[in-house]
Amino acid sequence: MKSNKTTKKKINSPYWFVMTISLLIAFAIFYAMVKVSIVEAPQWNKKAEKMWKLNAVEEAVPHRGDILAHDGTALAQTVALYTVYVDFKDPRIDMLIYKDIVHPKGSNLPDTLKLDSLCNYLARKFPVKTKDEYYTYISKKRDAKSSSCILAENVTDMQYKEMLEYSVFKNRRKGKYTGLTRIRAYKRFYPYDSLTSVVLGRASLATEEMLAKHPEYKRNEWHGSSGLEYALDTMLFGQYGTQQRRQAHWGYSVYEVEPPVRGYDVVTTLDMTMQEIAERNLMDMVKSQSAEYGTAIIMEVNTGEIRAMANVERNESGGYTFKTGRNYAVTAIEPGSVVKTLSMVIAMENGRVNPYAEINSEGAIPEIGGYKKISHYKNPLTVQEVLIKSDNRGICKIVGDVYRGRYNDFVEDIRNSGIMHTADLPLPDAQSPHVSPMQFEKQWQYYAFAQMIFGYHNRFAPITTLSVYNAVANNGRLMKPSLVKGLMRDGQIDTIYAPVCLNEHFCTPEHAQQVKEMLHGVVYSPAGTATVLKNGRVEIAGKTGTANAIWESSKVLSKGSVYKGRVLEKDSTIYRTDYADGLWRLAFAGFFPYDKPQYSCIVVIDKPRKHKAWAGGVSGGVFRAIAEEMYSRNLIECDVEYQAMEDVKNPPRNQVYTPSDNVIYNYLGQYPQPDTAQTQRLLAEEVSAMYAANVVPSVVGLLAADAMYILEKMGFEVDVNGMGCVVEQSIEPGIPLQKGMKMKLTLK
Repeated sequence: MKSNKTTKKKINSPYWFVMTISLLIAFAIFYAMVKVSIVEAPQWNKKAEKMWKLNAVEEAVPHRGDILAHDGTALAQTVALYTVYVDFKDPRIDMLIYKDIVHPKGSNLPDTLKLDSLCNYLARKFPVKTKDEYYTYISKKRDAKSSSCILAENVTDMQYKEMLEYSVFKNRRKGKYTGLTRIRAYKRFYPYDSLTSVVLGRASLATEEMLAKHPEYKRNEWHGSSGLEYALDTMLFGQYGTQQRRQAHWGYSVYEVEPPVRGYDVVTTLDMTMQEIAERNLMDMVKSQSAEYGTAIIMEVNTGEIRAMANVERNESGGYTFKTGRNYAVTAIEPGSVVKTLSMVIAMENGRVNPYAEINSEGAIPEIGGYKKISHYKNPLTVQEVLIKSDNRGICKIVGDVYRGRYNDFVEDIRNSGIMHTADLPLPDAQSPHVSPMQFEKQWQYYAFAQMIFGYHNRFAPITTLSVYNAVANNGRLMKPSLVKGLMRDGQIDTIYAPVCLNEHFCTPEHAQQVKEMLHGVVYSPAGTATVLKNGRVEIAGKTGTANAIWESSKVLSKGSVYKGRVLEKDSTIYRTDYADGLWRLAFAGFFPYDKPQYSCIVVIDKPRKHKAWAGGVSGGVFRAIAEEMYSRNLIECDVEYQAMEDVKNPPRNQVYTPSDNVIYNYLGQYPQPDTAQTQRLLAEEVSAMYAANVVPSVVGLLAADAMYILEKMGFEVDVNGMGCVVEQSIEPGIPLQKGMKMKLTLK
């Protein structure tokens, strides 16, 4: 019996131990269950609600709208892009995909070069790495059994599907897994990034800098930080909707209660073909001239719509880039001589200025004496010649005579002309014109007034200067430059922005026509400052401008420093500008084609360093190249060789003037058209014969440029009225030549 009891105790004692441990564990579980489900229930329910937010309604972020060119071409889009990677820790993965198997010679077994093939594919489709770099990277990640071997970034859904169809992945072993995984992220995509980055700007998920500047932003929102993206942010952003998480058998899903409203698609006025033409020609000239920066703008004359806005600058490494730190097209600068056109228009509109009258520019601004340094030519000059030859003292004389004793009225007339609103563009860095009246308490202020007339002291952004030339080309109507054409939503037009006229009477059509002729003379008159541009397929008109270039510098002054007599209350950056010795800023502004202007254009190039760089050849060269290429690509309508549709209504050309000719021409409403062959014959043969005969020739039927060439060659002083072909000359043909004869030509 004793033996049995002992045996029973030995057998039972471990069970009692196990039972005791089990009871303790059960009690602990019961205690934890009671604690979690009853005592701590509110805390855990709150945490679960926070994690899952089941049945709670929350905000749904809207999709950001696109920015489009005027023809609908996408310039900025929010797209879903993927990062594709391999998880080498996944036990299901087919590791043979990421290895090369090479058998010894003579084994008669085929080699398997799948990794080599994959790397070749990746290098071809995603060339951020070479084939060898991909091979080394994937091999290291494979051997380390990494879970994040990135094969490609910024992959579209179509590219990902194409990758899965590639033979290496498609022909994997049965039942095995590729190991490929992708993570989706939304990104703002700019297809024409190099062309319009400074105009479009940038948009991204809200950064710390954005949140500090705009406390109303949220971290999961997309907002613009510069350019149109920033200025039109409220239109592009859209409106919040609501969504709710609901329980599902696999976890939960999100249901939209009220769908968010997608942001507007903004249709701009930009034309990407013209933008590319402007960018490329500007880049070529800026690089060839080793300049600091350049900008070019193309505007449609009738509407003021900006078709191209190009910027190029030198970067820190000495190369050149379209991704500039500043939009020079809307940065206010001293414009130089291109502002003389504005001065001429204002004077003609507010005083009696005869474009054909001769002036003596001595004492242009009496308060500062003769000011001989600002004149390049001897007196007298006609008003036309002042602009054609870009004479500083002459333009001061014209303006000074109109505004004598009330110089600030000139300033006010500029301010009231409408140009103060020409830089009101949806660009956060656009700078309005700086035009300030003066006190005229010291003599230097009279000098500053004179400089204001021919291109200094005041500051205009190139877009403002261009608006003046656009108004002249538009028969005196000043249009507001525009970058936004309309708004779209879901592919349907929502809003259209009509062209805005800032001033219907910026100048009279008559004055516009007279200034057009002057600008035409800048290029086609022998005395013009841009005659280098006259030989081309597109007839252009415009004005050169040369101004002293400026160096900009900055210095940080600490709190407590004294600056201009005041103590700074915080650390401040002080900017300083000085004229660059021997360096210039060159500009050319105008329009084309001359007879029926369709586009206006301005080109500004800063600090070209090549020898004998001048505005006509540098900035004007870009202008000419843009016009010529636009013509060759059928972007402008231009008749190079005009041929009358109804020849029978045009009277025969003759070189014998009779008074009845004008009666016939006026009755028919038709005038002799230029005969290229006849003109060339006159230039080559008959001029010398006429000169030898010592008689006045007939130039009726010739283009103004050809007629002026013939007459000036023979010693005439020529005045021209109108545009087109010569229909009347003031001195009849056949009269004996006399020295100093003045011929007036009427064109139509």
